[in-house]
Amino acid sequence: MLNPVFLALEIGATLIFLGAAVAALRRGRLPFLELISAAAFGLLLEESSQLIFETYNYSPEWTLVLDRAPLVIGLTWALLIAGAMRITDALGVRRWTAPFVDAVLVIMLDLAFDAVAIRMGMWTWRDIGPTDGWFGVQAGNFYTWLFVTLGFSFLTRWLRDSAARRRGAEWLQLLIPVPAYAILVASIIPYAYISARTNAPTGGALWLSFLSIGLFAVVAGRGVFGSGRQPPDGQMAAIVDLRLAFFTRLSIQVFFLTAMLVMGVATQLPVLLVTSVVLLAIDLGLPRLVDQRRAAAGLPPARAVPLAPVVARLRPR
Repeated sequence: MLNPVFLALEIGATLIFLGAAVAALRRGRLPFLELISAAAFGLLLEESSQLIFETYNYSPEWTLVLDRAPLVIGLTWALLIAGAMRITDALGVRRWTAPFVDAVLVIMLDLAFDAVAIRMGMWTWRDIGPTDGWFGVQAGNFYTWLFVTLGFSFLTRWLRDSAARRRGAEWLQLLIPVPAYAILVASIIPYAYISARTNAPTGGALWLSFLSIGLFAVVAGRGVFGSGRQPPDGQMAAIVDLRLAFFTRLSIQVFFLTAMLVMGVATQLPVLLVTSVVLLAIDLGLPRLVDQRRAAAGLPPARAVPLAPVVARLRPR
């Protein structure tokens, strides 16, 4: 059965991804390969999670599905991870903390929408009730999201440095999903062990997931606001990607916040409403923080740069 809401999401996310792919390709081969490999990584995550761990399954109402994973989910993973990395670059954080900043930016969105998405029927968590975990979401989901982004970001940023010295190394980006997935699997082992030792309730060890988020947030905060920061990315060509990253995040936040209000979830679970509003406020503040960093570096505000001349000057390399 065709679900018009799901179809609209599929079309919208696909159009944004195509726009991001064109912008990335115009900047160079490596940015394009990063986006494509992030999409492949997203599909690998979704397929393997359902085959191996069997913790959730998607609604049959999605239109375009590759085996068990809707194509749009892989594209959205790419937009979230690549977009977070673009924002982190624009902030000019401490170099070693960048993957942690990326992870926190991505987990912010999952905290805002996952519990709403399951109530819209987009996917279903198995063996868990609506009050278990994070309002029906497996607690371990948030922990794994951290390491999904951390592993991919760390390896991709490492390859960027290698590709700057050896151009042919760019193509290795297409292989990044494999070791990134290995990092994810390795990270699950301590979580599973601690959960078993502490007799975690149905829905998983929520305290462990939020402790991990807190630790990541501390490292990310040090990277964003501490001393020793890198200068922000000043390439004019990156402005298009940056605007798309902000637009994607805002679209996701607003869509699920609206759904929460329309379905009455906001009154049933006010904690979700507060969480969504707080995270939306942080997202709305990110462009201002980026512009402050750009101004301090003598760069024009990203929001004030006309896109038409930037796009016109971009040429594929």
